[in-house]
Formats: sequence, C-alpha cells, structure tokens
Amino acid sequence: MEQATFRELIARDVDAKNAEDAIRQVGQKFLNAGFVKDTYIDAVVAREVTYPTGLQLADIAVAMPHTDPQHVNRPGVCIAQLAHPVTFAHMGDPDTLVEAEMLFMMAIKNPDEQVELLQKVLSVFQQPEVVAEFRAATTDDELFAAAQKYIG
Repeated sequence: MEQATFRELIARDVDAKNAEDAIRQVGQKFLNAGFVKDTYIDAVVAREVTYPTGLQLADIAVAMPHTDPQHVNRPGVCIAQLAHPVTFAHMGDPDTLVEAEMLFMMAIKNPDEQVELLQKVLSVFQQPEVVAEFRAATTDDELFAAAQKYIG
C-alpha cells in the first residue's frame, strides 16, 4: 500500500451522533491511510472514557483524542471539522462537558510529541482570527491549507 499523505487526513462535515461516533469515523481515516493498526480506534474510544480530551478554548471547543503508541504505525494528525458540535468531556475536568466543533485526532509514536502538539494547538486556537479561518473552510483543501499554515 502506498504511503498516504497528510492531505488525506482532513475530514470536513463529519456528521457524528456523539463523541464515540466522531472518534470512530475520524479514526477510520487513519486506518484507511495506514497510519494506525486495526486496534487503534477501539483503543482511542476506551482511552477517551478514562482520559477525556475535550478543550474549551476562548472561541472554540475542540477535542484531541489519541491513544498509546503501540496502536500507531506512523505519526500523524487527522483534522476533522464536525458538521455540528459533539459533546466531549473536558480534559482537565471530566464533569464539565464541551461542545467540540473540531477534532485533532493524533497518532503518536513519541509521547514527547503529544505534549508539543497539544501546546501548539492550544496556542494557535487562542487566536480568534485563526479560529475564524478554520471555521470558514468550506473545502478539504481550505481546511488543509489552514492546518498547514498554523499547525504545520
């Protein structure tokens, strides 16, 4: 199978019923592109229950689901714009719920990269103009361009 590119890890208008459905749909992109093993999706779903990843930032709520490196073939980030907000438990306070508009699903081989990526996304999404640009993306190419510009 030919190696997939990060461009293939963009998903717009993901119509998910709930957090688990969103994780399963977006995780399937990772699986189809060969970034993760077939154990990845179930592992992310299970981890989300114990260690939720929702974040309420200044102008947007996001979720950053991920799991342990043994489920990953190669690192990547799948960026998904949800068709409508989906409820995730907050990363720092599981009793608080957030209505996530975007998912930054991570396939991580090196745990140090997880912290770095989390900090980058947090800093980027503190800027209202960046949030506006991601929200305004109406095609996969526009969403990919915004991701390349701000997240790399």
